[in-house]
Amino acid sequence: MKDKEAAEYVLRLCTGIPDLMIVSSDIQKSLRNLFGKSAVLDFIAHDSTGKVYNIEVQNTDDEEYFGPMRARYYQSMMDASLVPKGLTYNELPEMYIIFITPFNPLKSKGHHKMMYTKHSTLDGEEWDNGVHEIYLNAEVKENSQLSEMLQYFRTADPEDRRFGALSETVREQKGIKEEIVDMCKAVEDYAREREASKAVEVVNNLLAEGFNLEKALKLADIDEETYRQYTENK
Repeated sequence: MKDKEAAEYVLRLCTGIPDLMIVSSDIQKSLRNLFGKSAVLDFIAHDSTGKVYNIEVQNTDDEEYFGPMRARYYQSMMDASLVPKGLTYNELPEMYIIFITPFNPLKSKGHHKMMYTKHSTLDGEEWDNGVHEIYLNAEVKENSQLSEMLQYFRTADPEDRRFGALSETVREQKGIKEEIVDMCKAVEDYAREREASKAVEVVNNLLAEGFNLEKALKLADIDEETYRQYTENK
């Protein structure tokens, strides 16, 4: 989500706003509360129309970490950060709070949908406070591009190119990670080779001094199989 185009792709599908354009975004945005618990948001962004978006990816259904009360707290923290002195309440921006989970949060209540939304009403009438809560899950599959993207979140297959800028970012990040893994493995192999080479040299010196092989191997902290294998390869 650090990639602007990838973040726009995800938000457009999640919100259904096809022309959404991000002007700023933060990963792991910290919101401080001077009077209580602070919060670290996974992803927060502003679009070209002034709307604010918060995406949270949750792997646990523990009520302490997931659920409507957390959405309420995050909304309050964002509102507090968005209301500088002199701003009226009616100037608060429209806000989207989006939770993405691998599990269906309402399965136990008999609901089987990929997307759940919360609307504000007063005595049955719409009472819009400008906040949209969207809960998306990858457990329930539906015939839609959004559902396919949620499944893609589970696989992150670098060969799957169906999701535009998101797929390109995943391919790039996967490639970087593979390069890092290969580099680390090469460094580890080199270190082991150097360590074995030094140990073999110590054993050979001890043998030249008259030590028996068993004693020399013990002092050099190397097993006989490794010593034999290394000397034979040499």
